[in-house]
Amino acid sequence: MTRRHWAWLLLTLGMVLSLVWAGRLAATALSLRRHLAELEALARTPEGLDPKTACTLVGSLRRDVETVRREAGWLVSLAPGLGWLPKVGGDLRAAPHLLEMADGLSEAGAIACDALKPALDGLEGESFSLEQAIRLLAEAGPDLERMGEAVARAEAAWEQIEVSHLSPRMARRVLLIGQMLPWLRDGLALTTVVPDLLGLDGPRTYLLIAQNEDERRPTGGYITGVGEVRVEGGQVVSITFRDSYAADDFSQPYPDSPEPMRRYMGIDLWVFRDSNWSPDFPTAARQAMALYRPGYAVSVDGVIAVDQYALQQLLEAVGPVAVEGLEGPVTAENVIPYIRRAWAPADGSLTAEWWQGRKSFMGPLAEAVWKRVQEGNVDRRRLAETLARLLDEKHLLVYHPHPAVAPLLAERGWDGALQPGRGDFLMVVDANVGYNKASAKVQQTITYEVDLRRRPPQATLTLVYTHTSGADYPCIPEFRYDPVYEQMMDRCYWDYLRVYVPQGSRLVDAPPIPIPGEALWWGEPESGEVSVRPAPEGPFLSLETIVLLPPGAVQTRAFTWELPDEVIRWDGEEGLYTLRVQKQPGTVGHPLIVRVRLDDGVTLQAADPSPSAVDGSYVVFETRLDRDREFRLRFRREE
Repeated sequence: MTRRHWAWLLLTLGMVLSLVWAGRLAATALSLRRHLAELEALARTPEGLDPKTACTLVGSLRRDVETVRREAGWLVSLAPGLGWLPKVGGDLRAAPHLLEMADGLSEAGAIACDALKPALDGLEGESFSLEQAIRLLAEAGPDLERMGEAVARAEAAWEQIEVSHLSPRMARRVLLIGQMLPWLRDGLALTTVVPDLLGLDGPRTYLLIAQNEDERRPTGGYITGVGEVRVEGGQVVSITFRDSYAADDFSQPYPDSPEPMRRYMGIDLWVFRDSNWSPDFPTAARQAMALYRPGYAVSVDGVIAVDQYALQQLLEAVGPVAVEGLEGPVTAENVIPYIRRAWAPADGSLTAEWWQGRKSFMGPLAEAVWKRVQEGNVDRRRLAETLARLLDEKHLLVYHPHPAVAPLLAERGWDGALQPGRGDFLMVVDANVGYNKASAKVQQTITYEVDLRRRPPQATLTLVYTHTSGADYPCIPEFRYDPVYEQMMDRCYWDYLRVYVPQGSRLVDAPPIPIPGEALWWGEPESGEVSVRPAPEGPFLSLETIVLLPPGAVQTRAFTWELPDEVIRWDGEEGLYTLRVQKQPGTVGHPLIVRVRLDDGVTLQAADPSPSAVDGSYVVFETRLDRDREFRLRFRREE
């Protein structure tokens, strides 16, 4: 055979091999695309998700990704050189990072499925218990560590991708993955401590604090009841619930109450039911643990606080439950009337027996809800979404000092801690100090205006309080129970108001509104002057005053202060102003208007979120403070 024949033979063989390689690669690409589509379809219907089917798909997806990396990794590394191509150029430039992200996520998924195989096999025979699942997690430490490393690789790759340069379809998928990655990372971190939290190595006790937002307090509402939830071996072994007064043991010493409580409520000793005076929930939770004295030895591992709205929403997600001793099921529609009817006995006689038993139905209600969840007779996706929303909206607060759990709660804002952010900050905190439920009838609007033209920048806060009750009650301080709960809402509103602003601010103006002595516990008139104090919770100043609002009245409070220059950060000619407005727990969403006036000679480059209006140098945002809100303005000095 001549050299020419050999050359043709080798060329033909090369072409055949290339075609085979291209065919295998194309088949793998089609398989990868199909498996991705099937996995996305499963993710859209998690209520019908079969874990074994999902793991089979994850395994196929992992093999596809490994094949692409092995067979075409070199080709993917060359793809950025074709970034000039129209429409797909951005995808090609991101190809190496996309492959690395897919590799990390598919590896994490495959490891998870291998680790969960005993549980999945047990589910097939319906013999795998929750305690077994907890023990499986405890034994899966090395697998969880490998998963964490794989997810970290995927997250690092995601951060290298310029999403704005991707094709629309690819951008949607990448953004979705970007939203999922922090949850996956935090979920893995939390999974490693779940056995400890659920008492695998010993019993754990958590305080469940019931807050009544009708009588607003800094972390949501007056502490009306408290429960002990005891978990062991992954199971809730007991739930006890009692009136908050039952947490007192006056044979032990108590600290003095905060000064505003002594001044405006006549309270000398600081007891459990008033422990949530700080709006920083970790601070309040630690105080609650210190003041929880039920008359027997108990070690508390964490604190969970819920308000009436949270209870209502949880019942909406879980569905009606039967509670022993109550006629008919308890539902989202009737649970609040149940609570309010417990305020006073049917015959109107406020006896000691009634007092001790008026919260007795809360324990059986909590047990009934938990039993329904354990039985699996709930829409788990809806329940999970409801819990996440209640945490975001601060109707559900969680404090746990575990070094792996606390940072996760703080990052999500689920621990209710005051978080100053990186620029400007505002939090309005109201505390009902009037021994009534008037908060339920008071509406509030918040308007915050910032003038960046001034040196230093200047802020003006306007609060409008409206008491919607039409009752005619004199504003005389008294400790009195009305026979009908709703009558407690029609009283005057005594509010100790605190406004948290950045450390380094200076109060310029706050017109006082005087209060006569006969309307106050200590009998002396108040000038209404605003006090300025360093906040013990962090780098804040607290602007504080007492507010009195009769039924049917409208009152406007205004505060003006100078902000520290650091609320604007400059990088050459580029400026950034950020504002964090923190929501007070227990509130359902005050109307919030933020109006920022830009400096002369600057041009707005970007705003997040999108403003409601841009009028000349004014940027306006209109929203509801139903969760913490953050605003960012980027601008540039004109040349």
